[in-house]
Amino acid sequence: MDLLNAIQFESWAEFVDMGGYAFNVWAVYGLFVVFIAVNIIVPLQRRKTLLRDLRRRQNIDAQVALNRQSASVAGAVDNAVNDSVAETAKVVGTG
Repeated sequence: MDLLNAIQFESWAEFVDMGGYAFNVWAVYGLFVVFIAVNIIVPLQRRKTLLRDLRRRQNIDAQVALNRQSASVAGAVDNAVNDSVAETAKVVGTG
């Protein structure tokens, strides 16, 4: 029972003083709060950054795919036009 009585404080000032060990006790509590905050905030920020980067990469990949698709369509149209011009030249040249 002596340990239980030693833990009890008579006033808030005595509680804050922590029996003369206030600096050590409150410093540890402060470091604990900082540690917990960092372990919550840093992963959330990292997740936010990763998601933003993934969205950017998806947009870039989609744009590249769209550019490739339009380039292949444009190439096919150019080939068709060139073939048509070549056939017309053959017909005109032989006619």
